[in-house]
Amino acid sequence: MSTASDPVPENSGRSAVTEPENANVEAMKNITEEEDVAAPAQPFAEYVDPVKSRKVFGLKGSATYRPLKGNDPLNYEEKYPEDAYCQEMGSNARVFRTLVDERAKHDTNMVEEARDGVDVLLVFAGLFSAVVTTFVAQTSQSLQADYTEMSANLLFEMINIQRAIASGASLDTVAPSPLNPNIAFIASTTSVWVNGLWFTSLALSLTTALVSVLIKQWLHHYMALPSGTPRERSLLQQFRFAGLQKWRVNIIIGLLPVLMHTALAIFFIGLVIFLGTLRDAIAWIVGAITAIAYTAYLMAHILPLIFSQCPYRTPLCDLLHVLYRHVIQYAIHILMCCEVPSHSAPWKDLTSLESDVVRLVSGELSVEALHWLFSMSSNPTVRSIVLQAIGGLHPALQSK
Repeated sequence: MSTASDPVPENSGRSAVTEPENANVEAMKNITEEEDVAAPAQPFAEYVDPVKSRKVFGLKGSATYRPLKGNDPLNYEEKYPEDAYCQEMGSNARVFRTLVDERAKHDTNMVEEARDGVDVLLVFAGLFSAVVTTFVAQTSQSLQADYTEMSANLLFEMINIQRAIASGASLDTVAPSPLNPNIAFIASTTSVWVNGLWFTSLALSLTTALVSVLIKQWLHHYMALPSGTPRERSLLQQFRFAGLQKWRVNIIIGLLPVLMHTALAIFFIGLVIFLGTLRDAIAWIVGAITAIAYTAYLMAHILPLIFSQCPYRTPLCDLLHVLYRHVIQYAIHILMCCEVPSHSAPWKDLTSLESDVVRLVSGELSVEALHWLFSMSSNPTVRSIVLQAIGGLHPALQSK
C-alpha cells in the first residue's frame, strides 16, 4: 500500500497507453525487416554518399545520391525529349537538334585550326613582304639608267680632253665615255635575274596575304548561321559544309603555306645571285644553307607518306598523298594499257592508314600508355586504377 511519502513514477499515468504503442512499433519493425529480407537484390547498386548517410544527432541523412537526368551533355537521349509520333523528322526533331550540336563542335574545331594557320601566314607574309621590299627598293635602280654615273663618266671624259689639248696630244687618244644619253641603256643579266626573282617573291607573298584575308572572310560567313528551327539550321550547315568540300576550300588552305614557302625559296635564289656579284664566298655559304634547308623541307613532307608514325605531317602531306595516288593509277593505266580494275582495294588516306597501324599495335600501345600514366602521375588513385587495368591486359602483355 502506497503512502503519500512514496515517489510517484513519471510514466505511471501513461503506462496503459505506451505499452500498446510500443507493441505496434515493434510489430512495424518486424514487418519492415521481413520486407527488407524478402526484397529482391537490385541489379545496379546506387551510390551511397557516406557524408549524407551519416547520422547526425540521431537523425539519418539522405542515403542515396541520384544524379539529375540530362546532366551528361553527350547523352542526347536524355538531353532532348523524345519526338512525338510521326514527328521524327519535324522542324524541332531531336535528330536535328543533335545534328546542330555535333556539327557545331566539328565546325568549331575545323575553323579554329584553319584560322590559326591563316593568322600565322598573315603575320609571316607581312614581315617577309617588308624585308623583300627593302631589298627591291635598292636593286630596282639597276634596271634603269643611272644619270649620276653617266654625269660622272662624261665629266671624266671632258677632263681627259682638256688634258690632251693642254699637252698637245691627239684627241683620238681619249677614250669616249661608255655612258651617254645617245646610247640605249641595257641592264645586266644579273640585275634582271635578281630583280625578277625578288619581284616574283614579293608578288607571291602579297598573294598569300590576300588569299588569307579572303579565307578568313569565307570562314566567318560559314560559321554565321541565321536564326531558325533546328531543321533549318542543320540543313543550312550541311549545305555549307558540302560547299566547302565541293569548292576545295580545304585544299586552298593547305596550299597557302606552299605558296609562302615557294616565295621564300625564290627570294633565297635571288639572294645567292645577288651576293655572287659581290663576294663568291658569301654566296656559296648562303646557297649551301638554302639547299640544306629545302632538302630537309622536302624530306619532312615525304617521310609521313612512308612512315605513319612520323610526326612531320602537314596539310601538304595529304595533298602529296592524293597526287601520289593519281600518279600511281595513271602509271598502272599506261603500263597495263587498260583502266584500273574495279575490284581493286580502295585507296586509303593517311588518317585511315594511321588508324590501321594503331589497331595492329594496340596491345603494345596499351602497355606504353599504362606505363606512362603510372610513371607521370603522383595521384594514388590514378596508380590504383592503372594497377587494376593491368589485370585486363592479355596475359602475353602483362609480363612487359
